[in-house]
Amino acid sequence: MIITAALPYANGSLHVGHMLEHIQTDIYSRFQKLQNKKALCICASDMHGTPIEINAKKANTTPLKYVDTYFKEHQKDIKTFLVEYDNFHKTHSEENKELATLFFTTLKKKKFIYTKTIEQMYDEQEERFLPDRFIKGTCPKCQAEDQYGDICEKCSSSYTPTDLINPYSTITNTKPILKESTHYFFKLSAFEAKLKKWLSSTDIQPEIQSSLKQWLKDGLKDWCISRDAPYFGFEIPDSKKETGETKFFYVWLDAPIGYMSSTKHYTDKNKLDFNKTYKDVIHFIGKDIVYFHYLFWPALLMGMGYDLPRLNTHGFITVNGKKMSKSRGTYITANEFAKNYEPESLRFFFAGHLDRKLVDIDLDLKGFQSYTNSVLLGNLGNFCFRTLSFAHKNYGSISKIKKEPKLEKNFNQLVKKINESYDTLDYKNAVKYILQISDIGNQYFQENEPWKNKEQSEEVVGFCINLARNLAILSSPILPLFSEKIMKSLNIKKFTWDDMSFTWKGNIKPPHKLVEKIDEIKQKKQFPIQMRVGKIQNVRNHPDADSLYLFDVDFGNEKRQVVAGLKKYFTVDQLDNKVAVFVVNLKPAKIRGELSKAMSLIAEDTKNLAFLDPGKAKLGSYVEFEGTPSINEQITFDDFMKIKMKVKLGHIFYEEKPLMVGNIKVQVTGVKDGAKIS
Repeated sequence: MIITAALPYANGSLHVGHMLEHIQTDIYSRFQKLQNKKALCICASDMHGTPIEINAKKANTTPLKYVDTYFKEHQKDIKTFLVEYDNFHKTHSEENKELATLFFTTLKKKKFIYTKTIEQMYDEQEERFLPDRFIKGTCPKCQAEDQYGDICEKCSSSYTPTDLINPYSTITNTKPILKESTHYFFKLSAFEAKLKKWLSSTDIQPEIQSSLKQWLKDGLKDWCISRDAPYFGFEIPDSKKETGETKFFYVWLDAPIGYMSSTKHYTDKNKLDFNKTYKDVIHFIGKDIVYFHYLFWPALLMGMGYDLPRLNTHGFITVNGKKMSKSRGTYITANEFAKNYEPESLRFFFAGHLDRKLVDIDLDLKGFQSYTNSVLLGNLGNFCFRTLSFAHKNYGSISKIKKEPKLEKNFNQLVKKINESYDTLDYKNAVKYILQISDIGNQYFQENEPWKNKEQSEEVVGFCINLARNLAILSSPILPLFSEKIMKSLNIKKFTWDDMSFTWKGNIKPPHKLVEKIDEIKQKKQFPIQMRVGKIQNVRNHPDADSLYLFDVDFGNEKRQVVAGLKKYFTVDQLDNKVAVFVVNLKPAKIRGELSKAMSLIAEDTKNLAFLDPGKAKLGSYVEFEGTPSINEQITFDDFMKIKMKVKLGHIFYEEKPLMVGNIKVQVTGVKDGAKIS
């Protein structure tokens, strides 16, 4: 079978919510392989689309270099959490181009793709058509402001960008115009009856069924599968001849094909037959991409004549009971989490809360600490480590095993339940039954008190060692490193599900520590610099310094005078009404007789200088590094100079955390990666 997670978008770092899906996928893959089934775990980096093209431009780099940075970073984070993909490829690849073109030309020949001229929002200043996510305005249904061009996040209504009240481009903050453009459409509506039949015959979570029924009841609209230049993606063959302009495949056409192209990359590399390999596919996805995976993607496959996949959908992750938010400090990147806690503990926590119900999982950090210490360490870890340590210290090897028919029968019944739980994606119950076996072991060890009569207790300890070994096998899909440590102590290199027994005898090495206790929850650091959004006004020459300007900065509710050494870099006109980011907790200082009460932040490389751009943020808005609130105390200029901030891909980072205003990354253009902030 082919097992996949949704392809992570190469437009930012992975967070703990992303890791839920990769871990869920990996557990299922490891279980299937443990059962000696032929399974391939496949993923890839989703690399195309307007956000990639725009953000690469802002970062002063090419889209290919931009996505490659996250391609490497994502793989590193995924491996840190012990997730093993047999192949992790990219959608910007020859295999994906070949397959996307095959889909397009085949479906076009079958009359499932046609062209139509439509009106779209167009940004005259940027000279480009705007995708839905680059248009904001007031929701036509509930009047909520700052909603995207396709769906209202407040009332969940869907609409077209032209329905928005007072729409504006999020790129230039200007009002877009309507402009005609000819595009390619996929006849999604032609597959409505087939989709209804398929969806009623397959095993779909009840919560998903209700959404699908509503969409099908409303009727499926044909899907625009092309985009105008500029765009980072694959050019559509003969598009200029057929539409008058060069068109590109919409990212949601070639992204799901990435499941197939990553598999093809694997089969080509290993000299296997792709068509024989790409069978029995199961996708693990989040609830935010249900429409694409349950309707659009199956319809494409139906049109091509491919088998349809099985699908499993999970909910989101909240942190400490709240939606993940960078400004509230509840947004945790995968990298940040792995620095503070053992990644395997998160695998266990997620597994203990995952079944097929479509519910959000709350990563309450205190609860996570308790679950790790009392359940993983106190129950499962305690029994296995205690048994291995006692056996090594007192015997060095096991040559006798006590027969316990009743306990073995109970064990076998629980193994059957664990097997079924893994297979039906009910990891929550798999963990519950594993812990029941561990309870049996802890109770058995305690009741037999082998420390009181060590010479007569080897066979009792032998039974416990075999139970610990079996637990290592049973828990290995969830806790691969934990299991590996147990097996190393028993000098076992490979094992399968069928290796469970109560017959193992042999030498025992000293065991490594199996579980790390969490002594404290890591508190978010406070950042020593307090920054706010301000507008420069009344720029004038310093009366006593040729290289200095004086200007006022409007912070919304107050104004402050600033002295700045920017005269040889910027003209008065370039500075006047400039909205930028300022340090506001620097100790006021007199510079050549004039008082400066704030400081502008500038990105500087060897040749260029640039202000930090907070976008459309309100004057006075606080600017903070992701999840790192700033202090209120005044600091000196020397204190400021000790803080090392850097530019990467058009954004500013401190200890791998991006600088944010609200939920938006502060941008900087015109300087190279590595530029310093001063």
